[in-house]
Amino acid sequence: EDTMTEVEGGKEFYAALQEKAMAAVKNTFKSVLYPIQYPAQGDFMYNWENGNNVFNDSTYQYINANVSPGDYDSTAKISAGGTFPNNYVQVLNAIIYKLNAADQEALTTAQGNASTQAQTIVSDYQGTFGQITAQDMADAKVKTKQDYVISYIMGTQWSGTDAAQKPPVTYSEMASARNLKRLMPATPASADKVIADVTVYLNIMSPVNGLSDQLQNGQWIIASLKNNTMYPTTANAGMETVNPNDGGILPVNVGWKINKSLGEIANDLQDPGKTIEIGMTTAQASGSSMTVHVDAQAGFKIGSWLSFSTSAGMTYDMSQASGTSTDCSVSIKYEGYSMIPAAPAPWQQATNQGFYYADPVAQAVDNEGQDITGFHFLNKPPYDMSAFADGGNFGLLTNILIGNYPTITITYKNANYSSFKESWSETVSGNLTLFGFIKLGSFSQGAYGSSYAEGSDNSTFTVTFSASPEVVGVPQLQKTAYVIGGAVQNPGVKA
Repeated sequence: EDTMTEVEGGKEFYAALQEKAMAAVKNTFKSVLYPIQYPAQGDFMYNWENGNNVFNDSTYQYINANVSPGDYDSTAKISAGGTFPNNYVQVLNAIIYKLNAADQEALTTAQGNASTQAQTIVSDYQGTFGQITAQDMADAKVKTKQDYVISYIMGTQWSGTDAAQKPPVTYSEMASARNLKRLMPATPASADKVIADVTVYLNIMSPVNGLSDQLQNGQWIIASLKNNTMYPTTANAGMETVNPNDGGILPVNVGWKINKSLGEIANDLQDPGKTIEIGMTTAQASGSSMTVHVDAQAGFKIGSWLSFSTSAGMTYDMSQASGTSTDCSVSIKYEGYSMIPAAPAPWQQATNQGFYYADPVAQAVDNEGQDITGFHFLNKPPYDMSAFADGGNFGLLTNILIGNYPTITITYKNANYSSFKESWSETVSGNLTLFGFIKLGSFSQGAYGSSYAEGSDNSTFTVTFSASPEVVGVPQLQKTAYVIGGAVQNPGVKA
């Protein structure tokens, strides 16, 4: 019974919040916003960098979490910090680059015609540099020993491109080079015979060198993305973060950006013109339950709609506390909100910096079951790769709408003001919980203080809950805001 009303309450509250939030930002923001389901990760630390421009680790752990559909319609839930890059590596591990059947046949036929020359390359290489093992080939992501020598050893090692974080020298570039050795500045002195062998081989293979280039480049892209995600450094656009509690600098992690200055965020939160408000009414129903309507939606029955838990350990049911009543109208008002755009460091092919590149993922989803040259899943990743609205659970936040903690105003009718006044203390602070599970405001104790005022007579009065000074007076990097909602991107879906 309770969980059913909790679901109804959650559904109506989040639906109203989504509608009001999207209406508030519609002139500047066109994507769908999804309320972030409680409890997610708690509050959002919006001062995202310190004075030395080091990223706030708490902010970072919020924006680099994986996003999946919430338990209530039109909501999103976020996992623990770091889950998106972790899941992204799992997805990359499932991707390969392959040629379509006709291209592969053309390549295989050409390799067959050049097989005698390929054997010469391999035997001369192994005679000078030692055996090529199955593990060597697996590590280099190649299928044949001649590709190990040409694509991996020459294309990335002797050419120096691997050390320079650049794409490998392609088969076509090698074939058209007037002097192949010049392309290979890191070639050992003993490699002349191998280089001569390869020149002959590339001439025989010239009609299909382009196909070898495609395979080589596709494999390099996946290897680079995995490397930059798993082993971030400042050289490949990784970044340090700062612990907001003790100022300690944490090790380099994958890069992320927020494209909004601290000043702009602070101005937004102080702007009285930026307001999102949800209205509710409650009325006595049968027995101990009452009917609640959120923003004129269908309504549902519930035993208790709002509770106030004080720091001293007392809990007040706001329809049963002394002098209150079940007949009231309510305003939940977020005064001051800010839309914060966040993005992982994009992978740049020219410099091999950054780690996030959605194209191979979306291509592998599109190519499933088709005979197309390009990226494919070797095996299906353990996620639903579809769009968020269709249940896709591999996603990341692209924008976060935060607000100041809401002010909650309850106007009672058919109540008893003098009785309430006697029993209520304005000096206690505490936490507010809506429908038994949604925390309104901070996760820390003592987030809210209250005030009250008499109406036109003893039977009507107003109680207002607003964020208490302790919540406002914390160190810069620990200042938090309420997350109203977020926009989601799914890498498996073409942008």
